[in-house]
Amino acid sequence: HVDRNRTIFTYAKVAAMASSLYHLRRVSRTEFLHASSSFGAYSSCIHRSTRLLGGQNSIRCMSSLNNVATTAPANLQEVATTSARRLLWDKPAIAGLVMMGVTAATLMTLPSTTLLEAAPVEDTTETESDDENETTTVINWSGTHSIEVPNKNYFEPENIEDLEKIVKRCHETSTPIRPVGSALSPNGIAFMEGGMVSLANLDKIINVNPGEMTVTVQAGARVSQVVEALREHGMTLPNLASIAEQQMGGFIQVGAHGTGAQIPPVDEFVTRLKLVTPAEGAMELTPADGELFHLAKVGLGCLGVVAEVTMKCIPSHRLVEHTYVLTRAEAKAQINSLLKQHKHIRYMWIPYEDAVVVVTNDPHHKVPVEDAATAERLPPAKVERLRPFTNLLVKLTGGTDTPYTEESIEGMGFGELRDALLAIDPLNSEHVKLCNHAEAEFWRLNEGFQTKPSDQLLQFDCGGQQWVWEVCLQTGRYETNNGNDMEFMEQLLEGIEKNKIAAHSPIEQRWSASSSSLMSPASGPVGGLFSWVGIIMYLPSEDEKQRHDITKSFKGEYCDLLREVGKDVGAVSHWAKIEMPTDSKHQGALWWSMLQKYPVSLFAAARKRLDPNNILGNDLIDAVLGANPKE
Repeated sequence: HVDRNRTIFTYAKVAAMASSLYHLRRVSRTEFLHASSSFGAYSSCIHRSTRLLGGQNSIRCMSSLNNVATTAPANLQEVATTSARRLLWDKPAIAGLVMMGVTAATLMTLPSTTLLEAAPVEDTTETESDDENETTTVINWSGTHSIEVPNKNYFEPENIEDLEKIVKRCHETSTPIRPVGSALSPNGIAFMEGGMVSLANLDKIINVNPGEMTVTVQAGARVSQVVEALREHGMTLPNLASIAEQQMGGFIQVGAHGTGAQIPPVDEFVTRLKLVTPAEGAMELTPADGELFHLAKVGLGCLGVVAEVTMKCIPSHRLVEHTYVLTRAEAKAQINSLLKQHKHIRYMWIPYEDAVVVVTNDPHHKVPVEDAATAERLPPAKVERLRPFTNLLVKLTGGTDTPYTEESIEGMGFGELRDALLAIDPLNSEHVKLCNHAEAEFWRLNEGFQTKPSDQLLQFDCGGQQWVWEVCLQTGRYETNNGNDMEFMEQLLEGIEKNKIAAHSPIEQRWSASSSSLMSPASGPVGGLFSWVGIIMYLPSEDEKQRHDITKSFKGEYCDLLREVGKDVGAVSHWAKIEMPTDSKHQGALWWSMLQKYPVSLFAAARKRLDPNNILGNDLIDAVLGANPKE
């Protein structure tokens, strides 16, 4: 993400990200070392890498972070040399090239030469006691939550047997052991300061069964890894949830979903689970286990640590994606026919604009020949498609101390340009209107078709760091939509525009079928139709005051509005996007919504049976469900 967005980061933040990314196996060892050599790392990252990669050699590999060209400007060499000393040997000094405006992309292009000689030699011998006194820092993908966990309570089992021993020992000592996946959840639902267990090492593809169209994997396998393993068998997963870097355990435990009126959330495709429970050890669950199986599919990591998952698959296929823009009236009038006409469909509503971006995806063989042929044509040049953003950015910054020019913005992408625009005045609704208008024009210039494998098109760019809240509401049945989805959007947009909320674009709306998982936001009888709506506010800069003000506005007036609009239709939060209640009023409303939607007592009873010491929970889980199995 750093390389893609070409964002200027301080070394300290990149170090923490790099450490987390490698630690969670979202990047390989080679990629980690390369990123660290390019961006730099500070002492806790070096310490972490030493432990992970093994001894003195890893520090010498990591110290190639000083790969700054001798032909670079003298001031850059000087900063790099200073950084070498600080980053490798000081604890916990923060150094960075941000002061010089050096971007990640620039660093990536510099040839390699080591400055190891510039760093003083120190004793890097570690002891177990040193390690136990250190902490592991994990940051979630959206940059909104971070946590430090004592290394002695941060577990990384190498196999299932290790996991069983760790869970048993923690149960006996009442040591917290909250399971964590790829740390992608915007709300940090997997975080627990007292202790965590990462399944990153348990990432094997155990079995691909083309005859039964199933795949069995360890819970730490990433979705993208599973998709690649299935490709050679002509198979794929039934749906994806916008990105594919989740670990499979977290993917199902939070009830992730894609879009498609006849496609349920991903947990519905689970046919077998292997859980390692604190009280009863390892157990395998299938539909034959009835109620417990349907609780455990979306178990939020509370009933046991998911060790293995078996899921149904479908034949791999290519999709034709069609992107176009409707007015709000057209989007409302056409939704029922579009839901039945297309396998996958999502709306992106643009606040303050009479524009709804429609994205549909359908199997190639079911798309009219003329549309399929159009999908093979080249789109307009990228520079022209970005004109609404680039022109506005140059215009608005022209008279400032740091103006953008045609030259300086060359190479910037869609997300970068939007962040740069929003950063000018992100909470001024009049300014946000200008940004949203530019985005509407951008999408009009990007109308058209494209054809790719399904796993490539069902993923999409979620933007940069952000606050997001997504809710799910039932909108009748597939055969008869009761109109809740469009009524909800009308009231939400009306509230935004009436109260002049600085609502960043887009507000994304997706649909799914119902799930048999009792704790899924889309739980319900077969044939149910559910709509998922997500609001967003980006965190477009590193300015701490600006980020604080955006956070306050988002959690305040914007979330209050979404909460009020969703109350009458029984909207409940996506599990990975629900935040800790901010006051007793919100706490009470949240508990009430949970009691109305979920079998809370049944879930609490299962927790008490399988995890009586509540070592798998955390403060968020207990606050949201209002039940602690220890009580």
